[in-house]
Amino acid sequence: MKQKLLNFVLGLLLLGSHAYAQTRTVTGTVTGKDDGKTLPGVSVVVQGTRTGTQTGPDGTFSIKVPAGQSLVFSFIGFTSQTVKPGDERLNVALVGSASALNEVVVTGYGGPTTKRDNVGSLSSVKGKDLSEQPVQNFQQSLGGRAAGVQVTIPSGVVNAPPVFRIRGTNSINLSSQPLIVVDGIISISGDVSATNSTGNALGNINPEDIESVQILKDAAATAIYGSRAANGVILVTTKKGKKGKTLVTFDSWIGSAKATRLPKILDAFQYTEIKNEALRNAGLYNTGAATSTAPTRFYALSNDANGNPINTNWNDYVYRTGVTTNNTVSMSGANETTSYYLSANYSKQKGILQGNEYGRRSILANVDHAASKYVTMGGKINYSNERNYASASTGSVSGTAYGTEGLGRIVLVLPPNISPYNNDGSYNLNGSAIGTQGNTNIGVTYPNILPILDLNRSNNELQHIASNVYFQVKPAS
Repeated sequence: MKQKLLNFVLGLLLLGSHAYAQTRTVTGTVTGKDDGKTLPGVSVVVQGTRTGTQTGPDGTFSIKVPAGQSLVFSFIGFTSQTVKPGDERLNVALVGSASALNEVVVTGYGGPTTKRDNVGSLSSVKGKDLSEQPVQNFQQSLGGRAAGVQVTIPSGVVNAPPVFRIRGTNSINLSSQPLIVVDGIISISGDVSATNSTGNALGNINPEDIESVQILKDAAATAIYGSRAANGVILVTTKKGKKGKTLVTFDSWIGSAKATRLPKILDAFQYTEIKNEALRNAGLYNTGAATSTAPTRFYALSNDANGNPINTNWNDYVYRTGVTTNNTVSMSGANETTSYYLSANYSKQKGILQGNEYGRRSILANVDHAASKYVTMGGKINYSNERNYASASTGSVSGTAYGTEGLGRIVLVLPPNISPYNNDGSYNLNGSAIGTQGNTNIGVTYPNILPILDLNRSNNELQHIASNVYFQVKPAS
């Protein structure tokens, strides 16, 4: 019996050692082969997965790689490389890509052309590069994909529109957002919700439906769009059918997000001690009977319904691990006269803040038909239903900055020696503020965030339809 038990323990140890060896951390540096200089912002992805990272300012990277897997290195203007790490140190030299000059791009002021013939300042991002990232909107995917383009996520609220900057900030008082053009139609951008739950005007576009994104960054962009192009232009082209048999695809992914590196705050015991020390220093501490000059005033611990000291970590009530899922099914094809692309998407995202959620249902149809040698016609329709949910102000959307009731700040000011509930299970309330419980003659004006999260709603629903049709006649030559 003892021998069998020993063999079983040894087997577990060997299994654990084997499992540990399945994944290793690979580090290294990426440089350009022509000049040997380090390359920052290079995409490093485990082949066939969504696991990836980017090189830092000094060209270095660190990534966990499963045994037997290869790494794909890609960067604008360079040929992608797939390398299988031999050990835990891997240095890669990327070769400049001359073929990138022949890539067809959309300029907006002269139709499709090649990078070689284009004289303006333009960056091109393929739709495949955008769809490989686990994000809900294409704007987030553009971060680090184009030179001179900065994309900043302004808050942890889901479906909040990112802040775009092309060639820096161009205005002090006015907007520096670029002009967004989707399939030739100028689109609105920004937050259109007007509630505590944000609403991204471009959230209706599924990244899986994008063929390419062109970013125009010089004055030539104003040739067709005028002064609206002063901050740059982003041209989004959605997918169309390609010649061949009908192609049906299904893409699905799931991910999670949580708040990290939250400020470390005092617990109830430390808080009570420090606050009473402050009262003593101010000559206000008094645990005895009240007098005409010295009212009873002190901080004290109190017990919950189970007899344990109340020690509240308000982060546990406000923050959570948010789960995101995205599912897309598409069908496309083309013959000599007709091409089509159809897709449907369902996406749901729970934010890191309690009560904050986003859901999207969308469909896209692109159809083009050549009726004859001289006549072509087609159309596109994109419909989306988006629902944005929030229970309370986060303090991080426009117009709510520095609000004490904001979820991002309330966790820092509520006392940890106070519980959100009374011992009978009811909410701990004192008018519109939270009750002080064991604290005597201590004014707490902050609200109890729990009934707000449980009972309050600040939601919005967006119905978005974008469509266009065309009929084109080519004169006989």
